[in-house]
Amino acid sequence: MYKYKKVLIAAYDINKSKEALTKIQTILSKNDVSFETFLPGSKLKDEKSFDLILVVGGDGSMLSAAKSFNNLQIPFLGINLGKVGFMADLEYGDVDSALIEVLKGECQIEQREFLECEYEGKSFSAFNEIVLHTQKSYKLIEFEVKIDKNFVYNKRADGLIISTATGSTAYSLSAGGPILTPLLEAFVITSLNPLSLSARPLIIPSDSKISVEVVDNPEDTECFIILDGNEEIPLKGDSRIFYAHKSQSQFKLIHPKEHDFFEACREKLNWSISQEGK
Repeated sequence: MYKYKKVLIAAYDINKSKEALTKIQTILSKNDVSFETFLPGSKLKDEKSFDLILVVGGDGSMLSAAKSFNNLQIPFLGINLGKVGFMADLEYGDVDSALIEVLKGECQIEQREFLECEYEGKSFSAFNEIVLHTQKSYKLIEFEVKIDKNFVYNKRADGLIISTATGSTAYSLSAGGPILTPLLEAFVITSLNPLSLSARPLIIPSDSKISVEVVDNPEDTECFIILDGNEEIPLKGDSRIFYAHKSQSQFKLIHPKEHDFFEACREKLNWSISQEGK
């Protein structure tokens, strides 16, 4: 009857998700679906036995779960308790019926691309964006960007965002970047408050190899690589260059069967639409 028979429930904000967790666990139990609950600090018995990861929270929780469990290469479904919810888009108010439909396989599955960042011989993952920023936001840094070893530009700015299509509705959007439809195989490079009137976001193919080198920054200011807003890597000493490229793996995201990306944009971004003629 069910396509997904063993579910990993992940929740990162216990106080906010307590009621939702109880309800979801009850629904799964009543339908004889096996599940285990992951909370911060807990350990799983056998993480390789699951066929679906159910994340309770908002897009931030989805990013946390993706970093922890994307190595399992199984689909993620988000129950949205947050304010926006582009990744976690099954609304909590619809969970009674919509969750059962998903478990039966009546849903949409998207394969999302994400980024790998390489710095000092180490590799890091970013599902939304890689950000170059300073310790002090009012201090400009100078950086140089190359794509596939071709020089693109040298800029002075507060920083730089390299965003996936998924992340184009997050920090990149706030910085004036364009929205990319989720399945578009492209990245967006956006300068943060550049000292240039002609600076514009740049959309590039996702198979591009990007290098970013910090050319100059104030002596009293550290620079950081920031991954998805929750992981900071300081740029140290003479090592002033990092690389970004598409990951070899993908992020599997489940949506309810009636999901429409443009409808989500209208609702969550308050796009103005005319009802005339409808």
